[in-house]
Amino acid sequence: MRVTKPFAIFGFHFSATIFIGLSLYGAARYLNEGLLQSDSLLVTCLYAAVILASIAGIGFFGREADRRKAEEVKNSPPAAPASTKKRKR
Repeated sequence: MRVTKPFAIFGFHFSATIFIGLSLYGAARYLNEGLLQSDSLLVTCLYAAVILASIAGIGFFGREADRRKAEEVKNSPPAAPASTKKRKR
């Protein structure tokens, strides 16, 4: 699946934000309540599924952004060589 560079960057940032948000939520909840309150199996599976989907999104959209960047570099004209003359002081 081919996506545009702006969409790839957006998807990467969105996936990373979801992953960080759920990780911070889990850490804060653990620090507040510890392991005393347990979630149902369904809720635990949903958290795990969303975290795995966000990790997959980070990998997919990150790779797509890298591919678009490589295409831009490949299709851009070569840079002019730098001047090797030394300036007089």
